[in-house]
Amino acid sequence: MTTDADVIIAGAGPAGSLAGYELATRGVSVLILEKSSFPRYKVCGAGLTYKILREIPFDVSSLLETKIHSIVFSSGFRDCFTRSSPEPMLFCANRDKFDDFLLHKALEAGARVIHGAKVMDVKQDKDFVTVATRDGSFTSKLVIGADGASSAVARSAGLRDNILPGLAWEAEIMADPAIVRAFSQTVFLDWGSFPGGYGWVFPKGDHFSIGVGGPASLSKWMMPYYQKLLEYLELGAIETISLKSWPIPVRIKKSPFHNGRVLVAGDAAGLTDPLTGEGIYYAVRSGILAAKSCHAYLCAETPSLESYTTSVNEELMQELLDANRIKHLFNTVPLKIHHFVRDNDRAWKAFVRILRGERWYADVPAGFGKWKVLWGLACLFSKVVSDYKERRFSKQGFK
Repeated sequence: MTTDADVIIAGAGPAGSLAGYELATRGVSVLILEKSSFPRYKVCGAGLTYKILREIPFDVSSLLETKIHSIVFSSGFRDCFTRSSPEPMLFCANRDKFDDFLLHKALEAGARVIHGAKVMDVKQDKDFVTVATRDGSFTSKLVIGADGASSAVARSAGLRDNILPGLAWEAEIMADPAIVRAFSQTVFLDWGSFPGGYGWVFPKGDHFSIGVGGPASLSKWMMPYYQKLLEYLELGAIETISLKSWPIPVRIKKSPFHNGRVLVAGDAAGLTDPLTGEGIYYAVRSGILAAKSCHAYLCAETPSLESYTTSVNEELMQELLDANRIKHLFNTVPLKIHHFVRDNDRAWKAFVRILRGERWYADVPAGFGKWKVLWGLACLFSKVVSDYKERRFSKQGFK
């Protein structure tokens, strides 16, 4: 049977575009089906760490609008302090420009794209896969689902297990240019206001991205929290360019990431950091791993896509599970950890190294010295406390 492509990729975000680029550069026929017209707005702080930049196989420096040297921390809008680094900790970009740039790199490498093609369903046969969209169907040998948190590919392929829903609200805010310039190298982070919740301000050239995120179970408290954040910031006269919500899927267990000829990557796979809500690194890395596995299968080097599931579980999911344990610890004693980062230089340097991608979450227990033997027990206890706090907050809200 003649197919429309060797590999169809649903979604042209970082996971889909990087997978398309990697496959196309290897001579694989790639068709990307994207529901939106690019460039398109995406709810995201778009903080790009060195860890992300190291994975991208081409130069994206033209997209980096600000270098972040300082973070202003608050806990529940109290105990505010600033920590700085002589080297940039991360860079800020606009997701519409960033995603559009990645897609164009995939197209330059030889991939094709159809905009306005929302994937509705995927059906597998012995030798090919049929991808149904609103306006027609396409066939391929393999399918990569990179179609976001509400992935139709993941749902059709039975790959939606063990994912907890999160939620983010973000606004693009125009403020006094003098204020924007003054904080052009600074990120604001509020944590500890409620279990699993956080608020952020990222400078984006001539404006700020201001948002809040947390568990979807606490969604009714998100907008009150957002309003508290705006009041606390005291930005004066502002203009809200946009205000949108976006789901944040968080996978909490190692799982299959492929089924037959279909695999999932990025948000479609639930690969989001449960501690920070960051998903770009995991999208980029899983897209590259997906391309590698698909290419090996098409070249008959492997009999299945099992290598992809193994790679994601061993490399990415282990890191996310470690992040989830730290999230529970933070939810249990948020103010103590807040003060620990403020008062302990070693803790701050460890925070920076993790943020820059020089260390991993798995390295955190070593920082507790002789007490690291109690790490596992502390994590089990903190999960119970964290879950209780989340249930209580869902009923009581802010006091």
